[in-house]
Amino acid sequence: MNRIAILSMDIEDWYHLDYFAGNLVDISQTMLDGLEVYREILTNYQISSSYFVLGELIIPLARTLHQLAEEGADIGVHGWNHMRPLLMEPMKFKTELERTKKVLEDVVQKPVLGYRAPCYSLDRERLETVRDIGFAYDSSRILFKEHPLYSVLNITGFFEQIPNVFRSDDFFEFQLSSLPILGRNVPISGGGYIRILPWFLMDKLIKKYLCHNEIYMFYIHPFELSRKRHPLLPKGISVSTRMRFTLGLGGVEKKLHKLIQLLKAEGYEIITFSDLRQRLLFLEE
Repeated sequence: MNRIAILSMDIEDWYHLDYFAGNLVDISQTMLDGLEVYREILTNYQISSSYFVLGELIIPLARTLHQLAEEGADIGVHGWNHMRPLLMEPMKFKTELERTKKVLEDVVQKPVLGYRAPCYSLDRERLETVRDIGFAYDSSRILFKEHPLYSVLNITGFFEQIPNVFRSDDFFEFQLSSLPILGRNVPISGGGYIRILPWFLMDKLIKKYLCHNEIYMFYIHPFELSRKRHPLLPKGISVSTRMRFTLGLGGVEKKLHKLIQLLKAEGYEIITFSDLRQRLLFLEE
């Protein structure tokens, strides 16, 4: 198989971030323009992406989501309102997931195959729920146990068909990219890491990863690509939270261009999760 990269976006707004939970936020301030910035960049390079959208944003973004699906994008579910699944009762998780999947399928007029849990907060019981509902793949596994919100998903019984891609029958688990350094895994798969870390460091880490891996998986959020000034943040949040949110905003667009150029220079074909799943199913036939 050729070298493969998958770019993905979790479609949520800035105020959905967990470190604003419990604070009064002004939801009239939006940074969803970053979704259009992302689309512009992908169009420029003639590549596609996977997306995982929150249920409460499906109807407001219905026209855009339908267009993306028509253009061949892979549209999946990111939960209804960004509540972490491990904070939800299993039956409530199931009900909300079924609801979100149906609303999204009604909008895009195509089967919805993929799911990603907010904050990679998923356990085996809830993974089985994802599978039972009719999803064909999940991308909620990342090896970074040091993060206080993440969990490391138990995939006992799956086999690793290719590195970082695990399979059970025709259901797939796609594990986000991380790099072992001094006994710890460092996420080099995007998100806050590409925003906060300087590009010269991310460039070095990603190149090191690409030397030994045929699959690279990346994720990002609209607020990280927004061209707006960041919104007024809730009163009373800590200095560390304020810095964690604002640091690097405004610089991610250039970094994403550099990342795509790097992947292309290294010979990576950029496809979607659904595309990769289909290729892996075809290999077995």
